[in-house]
Amino acid sequence: MKKNIPILKYNDLKYLMALDSSDPFDGIIIDDASLSVMLRIEQTMQRLHPMGDDNIRWIWIEIKAPGKRYRTEDADQNGNYWYELSTAHYKDFHYMVLRNRSWGWIGLQSADHIGAERKPNPVYGNVEKPLLLLEKYVTAMVDWICEDADSYNAYVEKYLPYRKRHGRIRRADLNRICPTYRTFESPKHVVSILRRMKRIPLWTAEEMTLRTYMHIWRIAYEAYRSGDTFEPDKPSVYYGRTDEEVFKNHNSKGREIENYDLDTEEGYFAWDKENSPYHCNDVAYARIHLIPRKNEGYILERKIPVPEGMWYFELNFSVYGYSQDVINIFEALTDAGIGVRSHSAKRLYKIASETDWVSISPIPNKYTHDDEIGNEISLPSVSEDISEKQVNEMIATIEWEPEQKVKPIKRE
Repeated sequence: MKKNIPILKYNDLKYLMALDSSDPFDGIIIDDASLSVMLRIEQTMQRLHPMGDDNIRWIWIEIKAPGKRYRTEDADQNGNYWYELSTAHYKDFHYMVLRNRSWGWIGLQSADHIGAERKPNPVYGNVEKPLLLLEKYVTAMVDWICEDADSYNAYVEKYLPYRKRHGRIRRADLNRICPTYRTFESPKHVVSILRRMKRIPLWTAEEMTLRTYMHIWRIAYEAYRSGDTFEPDKPSVYYGRTDEEVFKNHNSKGREIENYDLDTEEGYFAWDKENSPYHCNDVAYARIHLIPRKNEGYILERKIPVPEGMWYFELNFSVYGYSQDVINIFEALTDAGIGVRSHSAKRLYKIASETDWVSISPIPNKYTHDDEIGNEISLPSVSEDISEKQVNEMIATIEWEPEQKVKPIKRE
């Protein structure tokens, strides 16, 4: 770190770093001596502008990593860990967090929650000694920022490891640099399926019964399981089996249909009302959703090419890893002449035609996607499939988000 600030050593902070938890709601209630130091650190950080809710402030700190054989995460080229230190408070509740923007997370707090009586942790609550070292370091860092914030912010932008940053890359560039990230083996075939699906009219019915739902669901489920990339079912598994048998054995609430009339809307409504909290309308549990809809004539439904009062199906998903499964289902339904509405089709088309972006994050969220972003990944590591040259080209190509700047409060 610049300004001749003595770097912290991991081994000197080991009793603090040992409190690492993957649960961001599981902070340690520290003892009185430790809390005094933590509150002084918070007061020092209040020389900086708030950066979010609860008057939070944060700075990056570097910690000299232990020897390579004892490391639990990657260090930078200088053998340092980078951790984000934040302090915040709401009313009488104070907390401090050290995190590496990955799975490393150390939380210290004054109480269990706002307004709670203080009950320090008798085993792990005494961290006064490492906090005193941290206080000295934070004071020097904040002094530097107050003296020359531009220098601190420039240092972070230059040296912060890329694995701790957020950004995005065009899918076409990602697939070119690292072909192992390609979503589909045959993207042209995927595009042809989506175009064919768009051309056929939506399937409609005057009423929705369990028997009708089971039939459509069975077609989708067979396509999902028979086309699975890793452990596909043999098509013969489903030969000679009725829709009812397949549904009972494989739907999350299929066994419950025995309690309902299979041939009336009342039967379907009752089953759906009782079991929808348990993902009964999913082809892949909590992942691929096959939902019957009825055009009730609302304003938002007027553009749907279905007569008012008629039923149709929607098929959607969020988790990127199920992209090929959804395509397999689209193909099977289209082959059966069953058109379905899908908000996911546009996303899949962009993925297959490589016209979207891929988000880069230290901890990828499997649900992340929007009109531009198709999915989210972490920066690749060197492996059997990816070379150091490829990783470096990725780093050079990604559009990195700038870090939020730290600003001092100017005092008159």
